[in-house]
Amino acid sequence: MKKIAFALLLTVFLTGNALAQLDPDDDGIGIYFDPCACVNCLDLPAGEHLGYVVITHPTSEEGVLGWEASIWAEGPGVILEYEFMGDAVNFATRPNELIVGLGSPLINPYSFPAVVMAIVHIFIFDETAPLNFFIDEVYFNSIPDVHQPAYLDGSDYTIIKPLQQIQGGPHLPVAIVNGNCDDVVATENTSFDGLKALYR
Repeated sequence: MKKIAFALLLTVFLTGNALAQLDPDDDGIGIYFDPCACVNCLDLPAGEHLGYVVITHPTSEEGVLGWEASIWAEGPGVILEYEFMGDAVNFATRPNELIVGLGSPLINPYSFPAVVMAIVHIFIFDETAPLNFFIDEVYFNSIPDVHQPAYLDGSDYTIIKPLQQIQGGPHLPVAIVNGNCDDVVATENTSFDGLKALYR
């Protein structure tokens, strides 16, 4: 079922729609509610939903060979689990941290400049208050003196590149459910019914 939902989402974005990727900068990382990184704010009912960890505009032409980030949610909901793409192994042992290695680089064979790193399973307890998502560096980060998430260049595992959040810092949300979309630089608030209408 999960893979079917992902395939349906990819089909929609391959055939085109009116949405545009939100973060224009190179080497971005965020939580999105679609694989093209076009929606990072929407209204959802209580229950389980899917999001995506996406690296946008990667400057590595050979893809992503590994990545590291701390990801957490604040508000009436939790991240249940991650479903990693490719032949990934998460080596992290600290709460909220992801240190993911890949046997072969992940690339994006589609038209939008984004690489989906993981599907995020989210559970919302209460839809009357906002659920905010944040991304930061891991505790023992791979780039000394650069306090950002990072990824391994697919062409050379010794090349580590920093990743930036859509708002440029760890203390501002990268995605919001049931909240003010101006807080994540989204173009507009998308309702659950409106999002579903895209896939009809």
